[in-house]
Amino acid sequence: MTGLGTFLRFEVLRLLRNLRYVGITIGFPVVFYSLFLHNNKPLAHIAGTDWKTYFMVSMASFGAMVAALNAGGTRLAAERASGWTRQLRVTPLPSWSYVTTKISASMVIALPVICVVELTGLLVGGVRLGLGTWAVLTVVLWASALPFAALGVLVGFVASGETAYPLVTALMFLLSFFGGLFTPVTNLPPVLRQVADFLPSYHHASLGWAVVAGRAPAAADAGILLAYSIAFGLAIAWRHHVEEARAFA
Repeated sequence: MTGLGTFLRFEVLRLLRNLRYVGITIGFPVVFYSLFLHNNKPLAHIAGTDWKTYFMVSMASFGAMVAALNAGGTRLAAERASGWTRQLRVTPLPSWSYVTTKISASMVIALPVICVVELTGLLVGGVRLGLGTWAVLTVVLWASALPFAALGVLVGFVASGETAYPLVTALMFLLSFFGGLFTPVTNLPPVLRQVADFLPSYHHASLGWAVVAGRAPAAADAGILLAYSIAFGLAIAWRHHVEEARAFA
């Protein structure tokens, strides 16, 4: 376990030393929140809360997704292309540790991103919540970001070093727009509202919207996110097995 802990710390520090990654991960949600905070003033009440609070949750969800997809997707694809994964196979670490460490590192990075967006909501948006609500919101958004961490690793396994970044970028904005993170789902055409019901981004933010509105998070939202996590996990396990078989063929 000591070796795995060292490997995880190494992965997290590598991510934090990448200024472009840190800038994109923190900058995107903070800048978008600041720019679009006043775009929906007529929406005095939405989903049981006000726009500044609703949009803060949306951007915190977006930030967690950006952190997870970029940490796993682009970096893992680049490491596969450079031969780094082949080098790890000759170390004493178990083969599954690479995957679990990537997912864990994504989750570690997602937490401070969520906190920074919440701090922006407090200082820039004037969001006022009780201390307990802030804590529950942070924990709920962080714990339910797992499917994005798994999706990022899956992208890293199936995409090449050249295609990973555009694929991750497309996923970020498609999941965000169609999941109602930039435009409330109620403002979307009926067909797109039905699309949102199938996306993890919508259900992730829905958990947070429920918390800030004083409602209990819906079990259906949590169940759908869990199903996505399991599905992505099984796909990762299959892809990892294929790569291991090729390496030792």
